[in-house]
Amino acid sequence: MPPANDVLERLAQAESEGLISASAAANIRRWLTEPPFEKYRPRLLEDIEAGRWKTLDDAFYAVLEFGTGGRRGKMYPVGTNVLNERTMAESARGLADYIIKRKGIDSSRSCVIARDTRHNSPEFAQLCARVLAAAGFKVYLFAEPRSTPLLSFAVRHLKCDAGIMITASHNAPSDNGFKCYAANGGQVIPPDDEGIIDCVREASDREIPETPFEKGIADGSIVLGGADVDDGYIAAVVGESVSPARDLSIVYTPMHGVGETSVAAALSKAGFTQVNILASQRTPDGDFPNIPGHVSNPEIPKTLEASIAEAKATGAELVLGSDPDADRIGVAVPVSGDPKGAWTTLDGNKIGALLAAFVMKQTKAMGRLRSDHYLVTTMVTTQMARALAQREGVRVEDDLLVGFKWIGQRIDEMGPAGFLFGFEESHGYLKGTHVRDKDAAVAALLFAELAATVKDRKQTILEYLDDLYRDVGHFAETLINKTLEGREGATQIKTLMTAFRENPPRQLGGVELAEVYDYKTHEIRSVSGTEKPRPLPQPSGDLLIFHTQEPGTRVAVRPSGTEPKIKFYLFARTDTSGTEPLERIKEKTFQRLDGISKAIEQYIQDVLKT
Repeated sequence: MPPANDVLERLAQAESEGLISASAAANIRRWLTEPPFEKYRPRLLEDIEAGRWKTLDDAFYAVLEFGTGGRRGKMYPVGTNVLNERTMAESARGLADYIIKRKGIDSSRSCVIARDTRHNSPEFAQLCARVLAAAGFKVYLFAEPRSTPLLSFAVRHLKCDAGIMITASHNAPSDNGFKCYAANGGQVIPPDDEGIIDCVREASDREIPETPFEKGIADGSIVLGGADVDDGYIAAVVGESVSPARDLSIVYTPMHGVGETSVAAALSKAGFTQVNILASQRTPDGDFPNIPGHVSNPEIPKTLEASIAEAKATGAELVLGSDPDADRIGVAVPVSGDPKGAWTTLDGNKIGALLAAFVMKQTKAMGRLRSDHYLVTTMVTTQMARALAQREGVRVEDDLLVGFKWIGQRIDEMGPAGFLFGFEESHGYLKGTHVRDKDAAVAALLFAELAATVKDRKQTILEYLDDLYRDVGHFAETLINKTLEGREGATQIKTLMTAFRENPPRQLGGVELAEVYDYKTHEIRSVSGTEKPRPLPQPSGDLLIFHTQEPGTRVAVRPSGTEPKIKFYLFARTDTSGTEPLERIKEKTFQRLDGISKAIEQYIQDVLKT
């Protein structure tokens, strides 16, 4: 039954008083009056009665869209801009309807579903299975937590039309997500993503049928995932080995996620016998209780502090960590090679550069490096990858937008046979064609082999990195993340993007900005505005890259596609071909980055004050 008129009147009054936005009010009215949302009405009425207008505004002011990693956001029992039973069911049904439209109503269709250790992940995964089974799909469901790369592998291994991963990757415990995969095992890309969104919008207007879970199990429309997929995935990961070196002691943390089923399993299968899984962060737990700030993001150095302490206490020589869905890794190494001494974490660009160089060198040493081999990175990843590839005579594809789905697409476009290695600055890495997504297991295996190999040479990881700098120049990068949540935060992010697009600073930290490459308007513009804009081809995305008067120094700006953030990527390079000591060269690079970083922080403050 529709709610009493006084509830609608109270909503109208809240809207007129500015307590809730017009868009949120419109969506709430639908949930209050239309049949598909009847089961959610008691909770919605409770929130209205309690006057939770800010919470309701954030939950209803928009419809949660697909970004670089699918649909991801906060969980809340009601709302269009959050994840709950209704929006998750709409996502699953929208995917199902899109595949049916594409393949035909009478065609066979299948989907595999996996989930991580987050709150509501088991319930969301089973819900998606019930919705897809009702839509006529054969559904393969992993009953226990599994990694995102295993899901990518399973799509290909089981020859499914699609895959669904229930995860919010490294986000806070409040979040979850619906990560959608195409038949190639990669995250969906245009035009499929927009097609799915259209179908999700259509599904939001109607009841969504479900097959009872036990009935689906009984009639075979829902099949629980088996060990054959796990075994095939681990075998594929171990098959990417590039070195026999194994004399290494490792502390590994799954950060309360699924990594023990993939990263630890792959290291063990590959013959690394000295792997200590950190006890305090081993238990799967969606609260991530023993992680600083409860955010299991390996990009954050402090997430590895407990592992480093364990390594110091036990004499381990390498620390590895993976995020909750085990597609990203974090790395820490002893500075001097002595586990009892100082340790340092490595950022995503350093890890990527080290692994790219190692894979190329080892492949070459084995006589397997070919002229058709290529590396793939994105436009906000270190340019050191290009320099290293050129040193080895390997082609590099580095004109991609942010998101590993674009790396997966490029692999298929250029040919999987030539793919050697791919990575993003955000700690995502891939070797091999068993998946079309980043893979913490294969990255951890390769880094363990790198550490064991340089140990056999009586060298440290940082010494190996310095050798690379001496060869191709000192590259350094900095990332500035600004988290701006809710409707107000979304407005601030748009304001900042508009400011950098229409009225950018002329210089940052004494470094003159020369040109901006705008991948949204497809223009190359001089920052001074004195020159006529030039056309800029594909790709298309809300990304600005500012080139400076300093060779190798640039700044990229973009809103996150999966989190309420605006991101600033800072890059600098200093030549190392002269006689100046490397440490002095590094100081120059870092000073330049520090000056640019401080200037950006000030510009952000000035823009948001106005």
